[in-house]
Amino acid sequence: MNSFDDQTSLTSDELIAEFAALFPEGWAGADVLAELAPGGWSVSPLAAVFHPSAAQVHEETVRMHRNMANFPGRKPDAPPLSPAPSLEEIIAEHEASPVDPVLECRELVGRSLWDVFSDNHEVRADDGRLLDLGSARGSGGFLADILNAQGGPPPPAKPDMSAMIDSMFPPSDDPKVAEFMAQMRKEMTGDGGYSYLDFYMGTGMVSHRADLGPIYALIFRRLRARGHDWKYTFPRLYLADFRPLKKQLDQQARGDEPEWANYDPAAALAAEQEDQQHDDKVAKMRESLDEGYREAVEASRDEEPPATVRAYATVYGDFPTGWPPEVE
Repeated sequence: MNSFDDQTSLTSDELIAEFAALFPEGWAGADVLAELAPGGWSVSPLAAVFHPSAAQVHEETVRMHRNMANFPGRKPDAPPLSPAPSLEEIIAEHEASPVDPVLECRELVGRSLWDVFSDNHEVRADDGRLLDLGSARGSGGFLADILNAQGGPPPPAKPDMSAMIDSMFPPSDDPKVAEFMAQMRKEMTGDGGYSYLDFYMGTGMVSHRADLGPIYALIFRRLRARGHDWKYTFPRLYLADFRPLKKQLDQQARGDEPEWANYDPAAALAAEQEDQQHDDKVAKMRESLDEGYREAVEASRDEEPPATVRAYATVYGDFPTGWPPEVE
């Protein structure tokens, strides 16, 4: 058995079998499409996730532009951003894209599954074991493998990603670097099928385009029919400090060389002072994140529950464990 925080979870083979039982006809089978879009996918509100209107594109562009301008890490003396495009400019360039019901349904169901199974939430079987797909990245990779095994249309090509990779990482003669870059290119461009990037962070970037409640309800109905339950976890940001990892890598690089070799008292004192300054900065940032978390939890109690929680309540008849949230 796998272990997660001293809790037992289904094995990889059991997870694969469980997903096959949850979706025997696949993520865009006739049963799924009949539930989500009985009148046809092209006229379903869910299609807007992949085919936003010009007004929606404009609203998203303006919001992104505003976020970039107000980004906390932006330097005060940084050059001003160019103005956000107008609605008229967006309309002039907006083109309707063809609807692909199977491909779009599969991808949206997959992203919604990430929202339910990942993001620190828990799905638990009737015997108490967790259906643990792994980390945020691991969950995306698991879902990509499940979808690739279903066959069907491959993900759309992403030529822009190849150009971005070429500009960021020049070719290398180092075999290990070249192998790493080949794997990264495969994952980012979708060469050979879906990758974790296609499901990483779920519907976070598109959830505002349509009411995803019907998809979450479909997932919860199938989970409930299998005897599974779901625990909600309020989203929270954590700050990771990678200095211990760097020190470990530096020690490995030294090999058998003693730690005191090439010791420089002045350099050691400067490094200690730098570490102290970094500790103070990390502590302040963590305090800020914790305060933001506490404020968000308090505010959530006066707001409508998330779509996942509302869908769970519709299917199970009560709110899930974890709602309303409490400050940890």
